[in-house]
Parts: sequence; structure tokens; C-alpha cells
Amino acid sequence: MQSRWLAPPSDLAHVVEALWFGRWDLPADEPHRMRLLGDPCVHVVVSWGEGDLPPARIVGVWTRTWTNTLRLRGTARGFKLRAGAAGALLAAPSAVRDRVVPIAALFEGEPRVDDLGWAEADDALAFERIAAWMRPRLRASPDTELAVRACERLRSDGGLLRVDALAAAVGLTERGLQRLFRLHVGAPPKALIRRHRLQEAATRLERRDSTSLAELAQSLGYADQAHFARDWKDAVSVSPRAFADEVHAR
Repeated sequence: MQSRWLAPPSDLAHVVEALWFGRWDLPADEPHRMRLLGDPCVHVVVSWGEGDLPPARIVGVWTRTWTNTLRLRGTARGFKLRAGAAGALLAAPSAVRDRVVPIAALFEGEPRVDDLGWAEADDALAFERIAAWMRPRLRASPDTELAVRACERLRSDGGLLRVDALAAAVGLTERGLQRLFRLHVGAPPKALIRRHRLQEAATRLERRDSTSLAELAQSLGYADQAHFARDWKDAVSVSPRAFADEVHAR
């Protein structure tokens, strides 16, 4: 398997965080299963060899664990939008939350899949074809910039554990923040706060940074260990201890 992240074109960097590609060539009896707590970002993806997934698609903000199984041979290329920039491309980012939607279903029957270079052998050419499709459809605004700043503030400040605190940090009312996230992020602020807490928990569990789950739960602002364990299992489908055992067994 091969994967790589690349910087976006300079003229798209205000809404695109990164470009990425992946290639795989696997034995028929050895599929590769991915499971991760991803960032709260929308992706524009074109691929071949991924079975039932649409070859040209929008992947909405995922509020649960993202899972995907790769089989045989394939290639996928994507544009990862900045958290908060989904509204610059999509009229209703919340409508695709936790969904994978064919691009043609969101953009009135176009573009044709062939126009996005899904089978293009050259990565640079394929990325340029996707970028050329995106440019005339982007409509960034001051609200886009504000939503991106709010998401960046949340990611960088581990002490922001409540919606009212985030709203105050970016100069909005709670209602204004909720509306901003609905129109430009695709998920409510509470879901992003939860996601960042769980991502931090995953990092600490992988590094064995905490001596106990109770200590970890307290440091992340949970009322108690049971609350943290319920929140974690709801998102990841296994207990924190089972996750840690699985990671350290690799």
C-alpha cells in the first residue's frame, strides 16, 4: 500500500487543507480494513477499485468512526477541505453529515466521472482536473473564514470543552455559533468538541500517557470514567481498554 499527503494549490489553500492519494494492490484473501476518528472535514474524492463506493463522491463530516475495507487493486485521490470550509462548496453541508454522496447527485447531474480524472495515471494531472472542477463552484465568504477560525481555535485550545466557551472565544452567541456550524462545518459545535476530546484520548491511549482511565477522563473534562467510557464506545464501538490493548498488540 502507498499513501501520501500534499499541499493544496495556493489559490485553493483558503478552503483546502491538503490533497491526498492512496494506492493498494492486495492479495485476494488479505483485505485491509481501516478504522479511524477523522478530522471534521469534508472530502472530495475520486477513485477506482473501491467496490460499492461512488467513483466521484463527497464524503461528509463524519461524527462516528470511519471504516472502510480495501480489496484487490485500486487508487483514490482526494481534496480535504478545511474544517469550517464545507459551506464554500456545498449548499447544505449538514445534509451530507455521516454520508457518502455521488458528486452528480449534489451538482445537478454533473460532472461526468470521466471529467474528474478518476482513471488518470498521473497524480498531478488528476489533481488538476479535480481543482479545475472545484474552482468555479467555490463561494468562500467572510463567514467561511470565521468558521475556519472557529474550528482552528477549537483544535488548538484543549481547554475549550463547552459550546458557550467556544462561542465567546470567537465573538458569537451560542445560537450564532450553532448556525455558523450548520451552514459551514456540517456538524454542530458539540460534535466537534466531542471529536477532539476523543482524538486526544486516542493519542494518549496509544502513547500510554495516562496511568488510568479515570485520570484520562478527568483531564479531558468528563464528569467521570463511566461518562468517558460511554462516549468513547458510542463513537469507536469498543471500550477504551480494548482499543488500547489492540493498539499495543500490533
